[in-house]
Amino acid sequence: MKTLNCPPSNRFFRSSSLFRHIIFFVGLLSSPTTIVTSQTTDNTTETWSYPWKGWDMYENVSMSTVDIIKKNGYAAEIHHVITEDGYILELHRIPSSKIGQKPTRNHPVFFHHAFLSNSAGWVLSGANTSLSMQLADEGYDVWLANSRGNTYSRKHVSLNYKQKSYWNFSLHEIGAYDLPAAFDYILMKTNSSQLHYIGYSMGTTVFFIMASSRPEYQSKIRSQISLAPVAYFTHLRSPIRHVAPYARMMNIAYQRMTNGMVLPQTRMKKIFASTVCAGKMTQKLICQRGFMFFICGSDPKYFNTKLIPLIMGHFPSGTSSMVPEHFAQIKLKDAFGRYDYGPVTNMERYNSTEPPKYDLTSIQVPITLMYGKNDLVADVEDVMKLKSQLPRLMDAVMIDNPYFNHLDFMWSIEVNERVNDPVKETLRKTDNMDWEYSGPNLSQSKDIFNVSGNVSDGYIGASGNVNINGSGHFSISGSGHFNISDRDENLNTSDSGNVNISDSGHFSISDRGEHLNTSDSGNLNISGSGHFNISDSAGDVGGSGGSTGNISGSVSPSDLDYFAKNLGKIIADAMPKPMDREGDAAEFERERILQETLLADSIDFVRSVQKKYGSKLVWQESSTRASGDRWRIEQVVTSPNDAV
Repeated sequence: MKTLNCPPSNRFFRSSSLFRHIIFFVGLLSSPTTIVTSQTTDNTTETWSYPWKGWDMYENVSMSTVDIIKKNGYAAEIHHVITEDGYILELHRIPSSKIGQKPTRNHPVFFHHAFLSNSAGWVLSGANTSLSMQLADEGYDVWLANSRGNTYSRKHVSLNYKQKSYWNFSLHEIGAYDLPAAFDYILMKTNSSQLHYIGYSMGTTVFFIMASSRPEYQSKIRSQISLAPVAYFTHLRSPIRHVAPYARMMNIAYQRMTNGMVLPQTRMKKIFASTVCAGKMTQKLICQRGFMFFICGSDPKYFNTKLIPLIMGHFPSGTSSMVPEHFAQIKLKDAFGRYDYGPVTNMERYNSTEPPKYDLTSIQVPITLMYGKNDLVADVEDVMKLKSQLPRLMDAVMIDNPYFNHLDFMWSIEVNERVNDPVKETLRKTDNMDWEYSGPNLSQSKDIFNVSGNVSDGYIGASGNVNINGSGHFSISGSGHFNISDRDENLNTSDSGNVNISDSGHFSISDRGEHLNTSDSGNLNISGSGHFNISDSAGDVGGSGGSTGNISGSVSPSDLDYFAKNLGKIIADAMPKPMDREGDAAEFERERILQETLLADSIDFVRSVQKKYGSKLVWQESSTRASGDRWRIEQVVTSPNDAV
């Protein structure tokens, strides 16, 4: 079958007027200027369900969360809550079913959105597939969160969002202050003692932060359901991992340019969503492949592409530049911990040069994890690491679809069957007043096989293979860690080959198709406090004919040259393996080529920026320093007119 063959160097893509317009729109999308502070409102009462036939596309992508809820025939309310550090959060509530029936369930349900998203993500797909609306019809009192700094929660009791001090927050403040304030308000408003928590992506991260840093709130959570849970990024497969080493520099740049505000919702982005993301060709090339699938995992079979203009119309929604840097720190440090301000400020804030880690083992909330095999952000092995530390795990469910990616938890055409129905079943069980946690139900979960100690002349199965033939010897000593992840990875030594990792060494092979091979008495030695990492089929490390490889210190290929050199392999590994279905292989190959073309141009752009500004954006301790004098609001307040 003939496939599209357009390598990154193809000048057609770089010089054509179409591609120039695409680059122009991408530039507008990432522009930090022209902030929209008000929402377009439509007060008509006509009910509908997606698709949005008969409506102007720009009007559709500009609708607020409350407008969308009302358009679907549900009542909607706006509530405001003040956090302990003075941020004013906007909560959106669905207080009744579509037919107007008041809640009949015992506990309200709280939803928290993903990174750079807002409450609209839970409702923009319409009543037929929106979990929040379906739960309202099931009798639950539904509440939708908006984290500080996004489109709906950009107010403060004393600060203006244009001030640098407003944007002085990381993931920790969202978890430690936003969530408790929202919980207290909802429980007071509904006269309940507990609530259910449903988090998606970052919505799970901030929950784990809240539960470990504010343990007094654990008893207020009836159950927690984590969709695409994120706490670790050790095996992050998304190409965004290559941006992590530059996160500090990007944070400094944003603080200088925008006082720390990153990717706010703007009028130009809505125009982008209603034009570029609505056009058939540009939607697939730019919005679907260039943004969504490239970052989150390709799913051309089950992702609801009709929703792309609406998704892009509400995303990104803005946050502090410290938030993505906090995520990057979790990846680079391989630890789920608090924000790293630098040694000096860390000592002032934490009484330690290193930030403390969050203790997941202290969380006593019943938790259900749901994850996908094709999720490039919440990798299966990272979810398993999280799972192993949760003492009250109810279930860990891998979605039974090999293409299920990070976005499908919200917008797959199979979302009802794969996500919504299992969530409803869990809520029905835990909402019963007589229900008590009785242990895990792990019939659908898949554990990762872990090995420690010495292995000689043996074979290790499960997610990866370690093969040692002849008189070979494999050992990890001291506090070393060895990990093989995902599928089809092999560590092979033959004919008296040796692999030694000693002291605090860390050896990792991740993703699929990577091989470390030593043969004919070859040796690989990692000593001292070395860190060695191979990822994404970047290449083989091999020795033959008595060759020896010795690695010490820190080796981590993560700079832009490495990214550019291995772009093809990186993107190929980000793609799921096609199933035996007609047309799958050709479609995935076309998608891979287009992604590679787009990213090659993006790399050229980043290089030009580095060349011009790189010397000015050197590492320095973050200029944002939170005040140690946190003040408390004893009573949460609402707006004068809660009902809308």
